[in-house]
Amino acid sequence: MVYTIYNGLLTGGWLIFFLVLFSIMTVVSIIWFILYIEMSQRRNWKLTLLILVIISLVTAFEIQLILLQIGVII
Repeated sequence: MVYTIYNGLLTGGWLIFFLVLFSIMTVVSIIWFILYIEMSQRRNWKLTLLILVIISLVTAFEIQLILLQIGVII
């Protein structure tokens, strides 16, 4: 019986897939925020705060995926 170390779900192709997906989501969310600030007639602080929270969460997860890709997070 051979013992193999479990590498986790995010290895190989899945890691690249999620990295590209979250990179696109980060760019789209930043563009969404800029367009919301520039174009919206009825801005309120609750929706602005919600958009900022979404942007920060998506960006933080993308940074974690980048660190996982280069081997900083094991």
